[in-house]
Amino acid sequence: MSRTAVSALFVAGLSIFAGYAGANDGHFMVDDASITPPQNCKFETWYTHTDPVSRAVASPACNFTGGSDWTLPVTYNNETNEVSDIGLEYKTVVWTSRSGPALALSGGANYHRSGSELDRYFVNVPLSFQPMDSLTLHLNGGVEHDRRIDETYGTWGLAATFKPVVGPIWILEMADNDWRRAPIYAAGARTTIGSTRWTLDVGLAHDTQLEETAYTVGINIPHLF
Repeated sequence: MSRTAVSALFVAGLSIFAGYAGANDGHFMVDDASITPPQNCKFETWYTHTDPVSRAVASPACNFTGGSDWTLPVTYNNETNEVSDIGLEYKTVVWTSRSGPALALSGGANYHRSGSELDRYFVNVPLSFQPMDSLTLHLNGGVEHDRRIDETYGTWGLAATFKPVVGPIWILEMADNDWRRAPIYAAGARTTIGSTRWTLDVGLAHDTQLEETAYTVGINIPHLF
């Protein structure tokens, strides 16, 4: 896997793993089974550095109808000083239960500007359930097609979100696909900024195949209206 490909994996807005309301938005690799509140929008932005490449992402998302999210992640490459990628993602919750588990479906595509083409398509199915008040588990399974290498492969991810009574939310993740030879591990924390509803993210992701680590800082505005 190339350095460019793995850097894109870390920062893609929903990408094959990310998503991703809840605590698993934005740069986190494993998505959760929730969406933005009806008739509302959110905004996320984050900065990721993987030596020697840095990228900044702006990712607005809106729930226009009440039943689904539309997200438009835009990636700026600091090395080339240009907008390198524009994505379009759709997500809907297909099943919820009174006992807690929920199932969602998401899909999208990525437009790579330097190649002037849609270079990646994906479908992802997030399942979330809460075995206890402070712990939520997330499972992802999906399929992605990469046009640059003309390959279609399965994707998967596991994540645990810990929400203590006080203090930040903690997230642990593992993600991979059947084209790679080793998983990516990630950890992060999300904390409220002062008395606002805004949150601050810090995190890192380590690629055990390439032996590279990505460092991320992000800000999330969960409700714009």
